[in-house]
Amino acid sequence: MATKEDEEKPETPIPSKPSPNSKDIVSQPKQNDVSPPSKLSLSPKELIVSAAANISSHPLPTNDPNVWGVLTAISNNARKRQQGMNMLLTADEHCIGRSVKETSFRIDSNSVSAVHCKIYRKRVTNEDTQQSPNCYTSVFLKDTSTNGTYLNWERLRKNSPEFKVQHGDIISFSAPPQHELAFAFVYREVLTSIHSAEGACAKRKADCADELTCENKRLKGIGIGAPEGPISLDDFRSLQRSNRELRKQLEDQVLTIDTLHNENRATVERHENEIKEVKESVATSYLDQIKELQILLDGKQKELVEVNRISAEQKHAIEDLNERLSASLQSCTEANERMKSQKASIAELKVQLDEERDQRREEREKATADLKAAVQRAQFEAQEELQRLSDVYLKRETEKKEVINKLEESLRKSSAQVEDLVSKLEDTRQKLVDSDNKVRQLETQVCEEQKTSANTRKKVEELEHEIKGLRKELETEK
Repeated sequence: MATKEDEEKPETPIPSKPSPNSKDIVSQPKQNDVSPPSKLSLSPKELIVSAAANISSHPLPTNDPNVWGVLTAISNNARKRQQGMNMLLTADEHCIGRSVKETSFRIDSNSVSAVHCKIYRKRVTNEDTQQSPNCYTSVFLKDTSTNGTYLNWERLRKNSPEFKVQHGDIISFSAPPQHELAFAFVYREVLTSIHSAEGACAKRKADCADELTCENKRLKGIGIGAPEGPISLDDFRSLQRSNRELRKQLEDQVLTIDTLHNENRATVERHENEIKEVKESVATSYLDQIKELQILLDGKQKELVEVNRISAEQKHAIEDLNERLSASLQSCTEANERMKSQKASIAELKVQLDEERDQRREEREKATADLKAAVQRAQFEAQEELQRLSDVYLKRETEKKEVINKLEESLRKSSAQVEDLVSKLEDTRQKLVDSDNKVRQLETQVCEEQKTSANTRKKVEELEHEIKGLRKELETEK
């Protein structure tokens, strides 16, 4: 049915327009170039409304007397339908949906129900009077879908009543008209006056043609005598007046057209000048901003160089401090190691002195016991001596344990002293000097004790030789 409408469009009466000259043709693209920004500033809803108003403002050309309305697509999805952009309403009731019988009323989309809605017309009477002249035909819309039908952004549901549809109303299926998935149409009425107007225009054209032929005949018969008879001067004057008026009207129209063209050129030039000024102002502002940003960037780079220099200096200072700290830690550890070694040497010397004293006492006791004992009890005394040696060994172990406990206590005390020494390095140095002096004294004492211990060892060896000799004598006597 859309093809029928496309075929019938050339039959519509088109008002005569003056042919544009070459200058106007050149100026038209410039005007089109200026207009798009105003369109881009519109919202989707305003675009749909403007498209519907534009389509509904044009007359509806059709020669089919059965057509009483048309639904014309205004959204992108509706325009992409295979059935065409227009739905011609010819019957009293039409169903629109995904699987309706009439193919021109089908909408292939999952969001559209099988029978989405009904659009129909019926006669309605006025409530005031029940006379026949007050009856008129109205168009109504009833929703039968799950996703709903929108009439001028008002959603209709299954349980909602029927709504009256008027010329220029927007009908959308499954979504609001401005939505991307919507199938939006604008309703246009076909008035009966259009057909009568077309007939009247045809009659007027025929009458005008007859009048022109008569006037030509009359003009030919002026002063000569035509077969219709001579024309009167009043008719001739009236024709002249009408011709003058028509010429004036034509001249006025030409003047208005020229003024419109001049205004159009002026507006185009003004728009071009404004665009140039805007471009220049934007360019200058951008250049100023770029210069300011360049200055800021240079300042930031200088600040960055300064910060890098300061950070490098701080790194060098931190490295120096770390080296100093490591050196101080090494000196502290060396001092602690010296203290520990000195304490260990002192403890060893004390242990050696105690052992030597014990050995001397035991050797004296053994010597006195050996001298008093008889030769016969030498073997028994030797066994007792062995027992005593074991006891001495146990005593030594106990003494060693005691010494170890003392050393642990001394170590605890020394750890506390070391903590104090770490906080007081200068005092520790003086103490180290004193300790060195004491160590030297102890070394001298140790040397003396070693000499005495060497003497005692010699004596012990002599006693051992004597004991061996006595044992040999006992063995020989046995």
